[in-house]
Formats: sequence, C-alpha cells, structure tokens
Amino acid sequence: MRLILTLLCAISLSCAGVTGIATSDLARAADDMPLIPKSWLDKKITIAEAEAEHPGINDERVQRFPDAAKPFGFKSGQWEAIKAAMQPGDELWTFASPAKSWEDLAGRAGIAVVRDGNPVMVLTTMLN
Repeated sequence: MRLILTLLCAISLSCAGVTGIATSDLARAADDMPLIPKSWLDKKITIAEAEAEHPGINDERVQRFPDAAKPFGFKSGQWEAIKAAMQPGDELWTFASPAKSWEDLAGRAGIAVVRDGNPVMVLTTMLN
C-alpha cells in the first residue's frame, strides 16, 4: 500500500509539471538493468546524514517556494517519496559516476536506496 501511494504521488508530481520520481526510478528496469551500476556506490549513510548534507535553500526563493527550505531543496518531494518507499533492511548510499564521466561532462552523483545489494531508487543531486 505504501509503495502504491508513493507511486501515485510521484505520478501526480510528474503530471503537474514538477520533476518527480519517474515510475521507472522506483523499481528496477523491465530488462533487469540497475538504475546505476553497483560500482558507483560510494558510502553508506543515514537519513539524518543525507538531510544534513542537503539542507535545502535559505535565500529569497524560499518566499515563493517554501518547500525548498526542506532537506534536498527543490527535490524535497522526491526525497520524501523515497523515504516513504523505503523498506526495512534498505540502505542509503551516496553514489558518483566515474571520474571519466565528469571529464566528459556527463557525470552525476546523488543518493541511492540499496535493497538486497542492488540500487533500486536514486535521487540525483549533481549533474555536469
């Protein structure tokens, strides 16, 4: 039930024009390819550590977008959906693509939910 609610929330965010978690981001791809390679996983963290690393914004934009002051800023809705979809035993990890991808201006980094050793949800926090 919790997963269904999360999926509905993500779909409604996407339909409203807000960049939400795509349905494909909530589960592994149909061809069983992971969202990110396991080799990108960097460091296991807690929810509190993730929120401390991404405290949200604290400038004049908060007047127009109050939710952006929450952890993960403009992606706070995605973060809340990820937390709601987490299951007992899930782990949070930071991730980053290899150095070569950053050199080629195709790097990305963020937070991944790992379940049974496999990344099952990601929240990208940095792109280049």
